[in-house]
Amino acid sequence: MKSSKKQSSAALAEALEGWLGDPEVESNALSFAGALALDERDELPSAGIDQVRAFGFNRYFVPERLGGDLRAAEDILMLTRVIARRDMNVAVSESTQVWMMLAWIGGDAEQQEKYAATVLRGGVVPCLAYSEPGHGADLAANRFTAAPDGDQYVLSGEKWPINRGRTSTHVVLLGTTGDEHTPAKRQQSMFLVDRAQVISGEVTGVPRVPTYGLRGCDISGVAFDNARVDTTARLGAEGEGLELALRGLLITRTFCTGLSLGTGDTMLRAVAGFLSDRILYDGPANEIPYVTESLANAYLSLLVAECESLVAMRGLHLYTEQFSIWGNLAKVQVARLVDTNSKVLARTLGARYFLRAAEHVGTFQKMLRDGAVVSVFDGSEPVCLDSLALQLPALAKAHGHGTDEDWRPLYDLRAELPAFEPHRVSVFGRGRDATFASLPALITRLAELAPSDGCDEDRLTALRGQAGELRRELDALLARVTEIRRSTAGQPSESTGTSTKSTAPRLIRVAEELCSLHAKVAALGVWLFNRDHLDAFFADGEWLRAALARRQVHQYEVGDLEQTTARRLFTRMNSQRSDNEFFSVRPVRMAEPGAREAGRDDTESTTAA
Repeated sequence: MKSSKKQSSAALAEALEGWLGDPEVESNALSFAGALALDERDELPSAGIDQVRAFGFNRYFVPERLGGDLRAAEDILMLTRVIARRDMNVAVSESTQVWMMLAWIGGDAEQQEKYAATVLRGGVVPCLAYSEPGHGADLAANRFTAAPDGDQYVLSGEKWPINRGRTSTHVVLLGTTGDEHTPAKRQQSMFLVDRAQVISGEVTGVPRVPTYGLRGCDISGVAFDNARVDTTARLGAEGEGLELALRGLLITRTFCTGLSLGTGDTMLRAVAGFLSDRILYDGPANEIPYVTESLANAYLSLLVAECESLVAMRGLHLYTEQFSIWGNLAKVQVARLVDTNSKVLARTLGARYFLRAAEHVGTFQKMLRDGAVVSVFDGSEPVCLDSLALQLPALAKAHGHGTDEDWRPLYDLRAELPAFEPHRVSVFGRGRDATFASLPALITRLAELAPSDGCDEDRLTALRGQAGELRRELDALLARVTEIRRSTAGQPSESTGTSTKSTAPRLIRVAEELCSLHAKVAALGVWLFNRDHLDAFFADGEWLRAALARRQVHQYEVGDLEQTTARRLFTRMNSQRSDNEFFSVRPVRMAEPGAREAGRDDTESTTAA
């Protein structure tokens, strides 16, 4: 299927929803029952992957200028969300297509044309081979070698653990091309290896490893033994590998938010549905006040996570060079919002959380296991926070020096965007972040807002106070950066061991708090620029006031919400659930109940042994 390039990201998501059909229908390739059955067997969901490919999912990773359908970063977010809400094994297996982004970042014109054509033919299943068994996230310590030999490179070493290590057709990898005289940051180069084009030597798969979640994914490795490849397999200049790797990760970390939104939606939907049908204490379990508030808070967290994700996608178009900070902020905070929900929902579900069968909400448990990996993907949470902490001095220095801008394109979901140009992403954004920079203008816009029937003067006054507190909190956090640096200047590292990684834990703490603050500002911006065209629930701003009232936006406790606010959030969540819509600030339709997937015989089943 080839969808219209001009349709909105929401409409594109609805098109994929219709293509995949209702996940409650067991015969559909991406059904909840089928996913559970395959998960129990640790089996790759090949039928689901085939259905996603038949839609043309691969086309949305190739820029329009190269013949693909990559028009908006939000398209990838929404398509990933649609797939992840059904089965993370399929989403994670097929979203490896995003690694072809490195060809658009570092490849020359000839390479880009070549790889685009291959992707569009459906001939690419890439894997990202950075990690090595002995080095983990410390990419600079990698020992995989790529020895130059005339117009070839000889590749030797093992990459593990990686997704699609055995089943990939193409391998994106880092290999050492420098020697002891080469600066550490320039010792490695990046290669995109077509396994079918290896001239000599061997490329073999390293066996799969059992995993806590993603039991159907090919989490394995790949080994090269004197494998010769042409120099055209190298992306970018020799020695540029680490820089290209980091630039690519800043984009893919941002796209990881779609995985979190998909799993978060299904976890809440599964628990809310189960508890609405379960009778306890002479009534539906979801009417128990503790349960009602827990579900309301989980729903609120999803709305905030969506706001952070949508703004980040728009920022990829408008402020691409700033994602050395932004990509880390978005990935950490969206994953935290959903991970906290998973723990609260598990507690609310009670004993059924421990039972794996479908009739005992096994889908929730599977999503909890699978979704937990997002905080590890493409740089774990500690790695992302460390990256943020290292850039805090630059952020503090740039703070307060922003220029006046029109922030509508960043926040107004209807505003047109320029083309997404991934090659513009920079490994160091000089402390710039458009979301934080927009806060003074958002406060001014809020001050000028007139009361309305749903949002009266009292609520506006409260929101203005909360927005002002966001500004004071941001000022204080960045002042702490200066204080921490001053207090540690000239002193030995806070590290007590021999590790070269010596980032002050106090700076990591500031980075954590900035992640939460960033999501709050994003939610405020989305509300201010979209309340005139979305529905009354969104425009009234009661949800926003509740979100801004949280100290850390992903954390909440029983009794935090006012009873009337909890009831409104709960009612809205149930309304979107019964209307078959995403849990979202805007209307996005899911597949119709009972809908069969496109092009599939009703008698087929994905759960047959």
